[in-house]
Amino acid sequence: MKQGKILAIFLGLVLGATGCASSKQDAAVRSKAEESRIEGKFPSDSSFAKLTLGMSQGQVHEILGQPTDTLSYQTGKAWIPFYFGPDVMRMEEFYKGVGRITFTGAGIGGVHWKVFRAIYDPSEDGYPDPK
Repeated sequence: MKQGKILAIFLGLVLGATGCASSKQDAAVRSKAEESRIEGKFPSDSSFAKLTLGMSQGQVHEILGQPTDTLSYQTGKAWIPFYFGPDVMRMEEFYKGVGRITFTGAGIGGVHWKVFRAIYDPSEDGYPDPK
């Protein structure tokens, strides 16, 4: 009888922890969707208006040309044990007088850069911010 109570308590704790974990995962997915965006007040005839989320790096280069400068960095997901997703690295490309594009898509399966975020900013100097 005592073992049955202990087992019931243990199962309750495990199920409760699983519910919390999935809630955290759901929140992470929602925040990622909110983070991925194209922003800025760009003219409709601008080449920037042709960009879409998920577009490949090659497609972006066809539209905007080569960037003025680039910066690549690891995300926090690179340090999650057993994370095999495509978001362990990001690359930002800076376009002077146009804005910046952030790509994601580097992971265990290789590198397949896709537009994650694009920010139109005509005052962009074309170089990463000094640290």
